[in-house]
Amino acid sequence: MITVLDPGYELILLLAGQDVTEERQARARELVRAGGPRFPWATFLDQANQHRVAALLSPQVRALTAREALPEFDPAVLSALRAIHFYTGRRNEVMAEALAAVLTAADAAGVPVVVRKGGYLAYRVYRDPALRPMGDLDVLVDRGRVAELLGVLTELGYAEGGRAAGETRPLSRRERLFWHLYGSDLPKLNRHTGDTARPVVSIDVNVSLALPGKEFDIPVGPVLERATRQELVGAPAYVMDVEDTVIDLCSHIYKNSTALRFMHAGKHRRLLKYVDVAEYLAANRDRVSWPGLVTRVTEAGLVAPVYYGLAHLALLFPAVVDAQALAELRGRCPDAEQLLSRFGQWDLPEPMAWEQPFPQRLFDRAGDASLPASRSLV
Repeated sequence: MITVLDPGYELILLLAGQDVTEERQARARELVRAGGPRFPWATFLDQANQHRVAALLSPQVRALTAREALPEFDPAVLSALRAIHFYTGRRNEVMAEALAAVLTAADAAGVPVVVRKGGYLAYRVYRDPALRPMGDLDVLVDRGRVAELLGVLTELGYAEGGRAAGETRPLSRRERLFWHLYGSDLPKLNRHTGDTARPVVSIDVNVSLALPGKEFDIPVGPVLERATRQELVGAPAYVMDVEDTVIDLCSHIYKNSTALRFMHAGKHRRLLKYVDVAEYLAANRDRVSWPGLVTRVTEAGLVAPVYYGLAHLALLFPAVVDAQALAELRGRCPDAEQLLSRFGQWDLPEPMAWEQPFPQRLFDRAGDASLPASRSLV
């Protein structure tokens, strides 16, 4: 475990998981006791919320304090974590209902829909959906079936546009053009629910798993062919195979950590994205083929984004990533060391590089002040 971080940051890393080892529990006790009344509880809570893992921490902390394994934990912070956990659960109940309706209607229309990221992980990988917050529902569909899916969503009350003051704002011509040229997805489709916990449900319809015209691509056809039909939230859905899911999650980390328009939204500092990969690998440890992953990544030309995600994950949670597979990817990745600190290659004539090492900059908002402006319209 990293020991050079602020104690509040390290405590988050120690408790960010569904299964916290005895070793990590012992280190957590040591940190809290050593900090005493000066422990940075405000920093801990702020960063846990910022990194979207507050709901995940809640049951771990409650279990530890209940058996007096972490008696010095601040009770006010514990109450805040518990409230976030309950709130996330209520919001995800609304999301589950919306996702089930979309999947059922799409299946009736004969449109295969692959559920990505949080919409899959919250209900299949996390043992309690309340542990995993979601901003929207991400789905992948063949480009040739987009019109059919849009018809399904329109019938369900979804409308394209941006959110504004309780209504969906139509996109301008410039915004629409920007989305078409620089997005891997369609403009978001929103439906107002009337539920105060989740007033709007947004569907992010993806037709690609990589930004267009950039340094790598993920062919959607083979991904859809390998996807299997399964039940999710009580409805028929399609799910990517294990290796494709790891590739998707790692590529998503790479995109959000290096493209300025996502960095300005703070998405390069989201511990949850790394926890997602760690929890997925833990849940599929008997199914993931590390040699198969390396082969698929190499053949598809995806070494850089997948190595980026796994290498950073290994810095946070060393036991999760297969060491041999990581070494092979590193050996096949040109300029591997430079890759891990480089950003802006999507947006700038020449990429920039972080001066801080990864664990520190993950928690350091001050570093964002030096980010170049993003010209994104969406």
